Amino acid sequence: MRATAEGFVHSFDGRWTPGATMQYRAPQCEHSMLPATLGLGTTKKNNEEWAAHFKRLDSLVTNAKTTVHDYLAVPTELRAVCRTSLDADTPVGPYHNDYVWFFTFDGTGQSVVSITEFVDSKAGAMLLGKLNEAGLLQSH
Repeated sequence: MRATAEGFVHSFDGRWTPGATMQYRAPQCEHSMLPATLGLGTTKKNNEEWAAHFKRLDSLVTNAKTTVHDYLAVPTELRAVCRTSLDADTPVGPYHNDYVWFFTFDGTGQSVVSITEFVDSKAGAMLLGKLNEAGLLQSH
């Protein structure tokens, strides 16, 4: 489970593309983003919906580096929590954000079936606002 969780969070390293995380996601994976104040909705997105949402940022976040700060797992429940931070470059300046990821795994621990991503809403909103003002966000 730890290798899968860390592989997933490190799949954001380098250049952000929607397909990078898919190798860690089960076909039935659902992904939700919190807090609700971020304005991304609280409904879970399936893989196709999540990729369409994430495509707005395709190639706009580069040179990303994820740092794992904490990891806690309950193997008997196939669940884990991972706290990370990310530093990256964007066309509108440097980007830093903090995340807490709640994962539920399939029976093998090699695929994620549920992801709840808790992101620093202020940093996320600032980035989206700057990218939008610069006319760089792709519509979804």
